[in-house]
Amino acid sequence: MANGDVSFPKIAESNWWKLRNLFKDKVPAIVTASYLSTGLSMGEASAQSNLVGPFKKIGIIDEDGKSTDLAFDWRNDDKYADVCSSLIDKCYPQEVKDLFHSPDADPQKLTNWFANTARCGGPAAKQFARFYLLLLKADLNEAEVTSAKSEAKFKSPKPETKKKDTKTQTQRVAEPTPKKPNAETAQILQTQPTQTILSNAPELHINVQLHISPESSADQIDKIFESMAKHLKDFNK
Repeated sequence: MANGDVSFPKIAESNWWKLRNLFKDKVPAIVTASYLSTGLSMGEASAQSNLVGPFKKIGIIDEDGKSTDLAFDWRNDDKYADVCSSLIDKCYPQEVKDLFHSPDADPQKLTNWFANTARCGGPAAKQFARFYLLLLKADLNEAEVTSAKSEAKFKSPKPETKKKDTKTQTQRVAEPTPKKPNAETAQILQTQPTQTILSNAPELHINVQLHISPESSADQIDKIFESMAKHLKDFNK
């Protein structure tokens, strides 16, 4: 390891490929936090801690921020694999190179090795492992894969929220609950049909005609009316 310490470089894949594209267009004379902030659309503080330091550590830029000869080889597609191999030899101990020498190495075991060796937390160990595998693969096609993942993550739609069926709810609310008639209403309903029938019943009228002989005496006429009164008095009851 460089300088005999137990710290390893960690550079995000997206920043690795974006900065390499900038170098392919033109290798900067001096790499500063301001240059990285503008070129990669990130904060200067983040650029200083996440890129300036690590790129100095691996030798792409020197202590003064100037681009080295390795930077020119790094941007060259034909020399890219050799640069990655030289960085592994320079920055990592033989133990990790013997244990994890293939691009299909177990990422979890590799992360555990960095956590134990560097005595760091899980997130930092995972970043160490990812960058080590990036160098181990030395695959230029990874640039397109990383770019596609970033775009998919950026464009991923938000989960749709299920709309409530307001129409059904409105219909349910609009339907009134039938009420039971109270005692007074029930009594009216019970008596009303009978009253209606009685009020519509036909009336009976009886006309009685009497033919009295002119020869009848007054006593006979009185007896006739007395008899009628006797027989007809209970007729309307």
